[in-house]
Amino acid sequence: MTSDVSIQPDNRSGLQHALENLLDECLATIESQAPYRTLLFPRNTPAQYLPALAIERGVLDWAADDAEQSVRGTVANGLIIQSHACTRQGIADALAALGFNVTVERSGPYALSVIAHLMEQPLDEATTRRVLARINAYKAERDIASLQLVREVITRAYIGVAITTGTEISIGPKKPDDISLTASGFSACAIYAVTDITIPFRETA
Repeated sequence: MTSDVSIQPDNRSGLQHALENLLDECLATIESQAPYRTLLFPRNTPAQYLPALAIERGVLDWAADDAEQSVRGTVANGLIIQSHACTRQGIADALAALGFNVTVERSGPYALSVIAHLMEQPLDEATTRRVLARINAYKAERDIASLQLVREVITRAYIGVAITTGTEISIGPKKPDDISLTASGFSACAIYAVTDITIPFRETA
């Protein structure tokens, strides 16, 4: 319905015309705010529609307390994960939807070795239970899975040199030894030096 086209006869009253325009504006507002265009797209649909989409796509493992990004990833890849269920690829896809970088290997007959690299997830008991629940939901019933959670940290190593000059005076029977500090991948050296010395004198009669 638009303001240029009317379903009413030409002899409609002013009240009928006003009601028609009001209805037209209400429908336009509803259409602009309704999520119909993104309703079936898990990455864009409003969060309240994700549970219904999960059911429609056959998601087996659902946790309401998962992060929204993880939930959207699980629903978006629900059909792919379901089609690869009971395989190493299916387990890897299922855990990748939760935000893990995963390696799944066959360690023996009916035995799987799963290595999940943590990205931003905490390394705690709750994360372990969540990963195990996802593995158990998509692995074959006969398979036994072992899990390793790995935290990766990327750092940079720097090498620097500092030089200073000044007057160095040592008093005493032995010069102070240089102090050397060594750690894994790092080393440092410090030298004690003084530039000002105050020596008190005692007056004699």
